[in-house]
Amino acid sequence: MDSAHKFSPLPTDKTLVEQIRNSNKEAFEKLFRRYYSGLHRFLWGYVQNSQVAEDMVQEVFVRVWENRGELNPNEKVKNYLYKVGRNLAIDHSRHKKIVREWEKEKKALHSYSSDKKRVDEKLHNKFMLKEVKKAIEELPSRRRLVFILSRYEGMTYKEIAKELDISVNTVDTQICRALQTLRDKFSSFL
Repeated sequence: MDSAHKFSPLPTDKTLVEQIRNSNKEAFEKLFRRYYSGLHRFLWGYVQNSQVAEDMVQEVFVRVWENRGELNPNEKVKNYLYKVGRNLAIDHSRHKKIVREWEKEKKALHSYSSDKKRVDEKLHNKFMLKEVKKAIEELPSRRRLVFILSRYEGMTYKEIAKELDISVNTVDTQICRALQTLRDKFSSFL
């Protein structure tokens, strides 16, 4: 057989690791091509996302290059690659879980905040209603009666005037004074 047609054997993983330890970029590229597909499939099994798996494969090989001086040619590089990849996938899963929990917590906090706001509003409204009733009770008796007939019984000024045998003008004056008293009392709440 002629030497031009001789088949040159592929370098072993051990040979590639020895060359990579000496910063040989061609050896690194050969190792990358040799394990890319298998590592991608392996990581896809963890993350179920092709782009994320591809990013992780890239990260595995970045770490190989960055730590090339620590690679041991006597250990199986495939095991090292898959171990680094598996750790990245586990970290990714943990991170996703933390993000999901944070999102859940954020929703719960928002829901709690909204519920608390509604409860606070109800309590505030209840307090205000109680205070308004108390303030109305403190009005002079004739003014209180005119105000109650107008606001709570829905009577017109004319009907109140007829019922209490007073002028419409007096009804208007009493209502205006009652409202002014309430405004003065509750101005800090408005």
